[in-house]
Amino acid sequence: MDGRFVNRVAVSVLLSAVAMGGALAVACSVVPDTAPTTLAFRLPDQQAVTIAPFMVRASSAHGGQLVRHICAQCHALAAGGEGAGPVLADVVGRTVASFPGYAYSAALRQHGAQVWDDQRLSDWLTSPARYAAGTRMSFAGLPDPQDRADAIAYLHTLRTPSPTPITGENR
Repeated sequence: MDGRFVNRVAVSVLLSAVAMGGALAVACSVVPDTAPTTLAFRLPDQQAVTIAPFMVRASSAHGGQLVRHICAQCHALAAGGEGAGPVLADVVGRTVASFPGYAYSAALRQHGAQVWDDQRLSDWLTSPARYAAGTRMSFAGLPDPQDRADAIAYLHTLRTPSPTPITGENR
């Protein structure tokens, strides 16, 4: 190695450091280093929230909008409908992972001894992946407990009409 080669390497390293420093200075002056005033999204809370106080003031009308906008993309809302997920009619009070003809994930079948009550539905809607790790449902969750209560209130209205019993009066 001669002196000229060492000089070239030293000048290259020096120019690279100056160029990187200059780029950093320009970037810092152009892009402010502040947090946004509002978060772009909020992750669901890690603590389970009791849903009962929110159910008292739940709006099934708002819940219907949420369910039709979010859930109806993959689930049928009425009996006999088809979708990627099980039908949501009569889901409240139904045993978990029990809709006939639907192939549930092993993660959700582990909860098969439970019934979908308001609290379990809230826990599920908070984060399906946290409720049943390994579930195939790709929904991120509803972080707001009032939105969950509204959706659950609407799910209470999704009932399959029972057939009218045949009696002597309606033959």
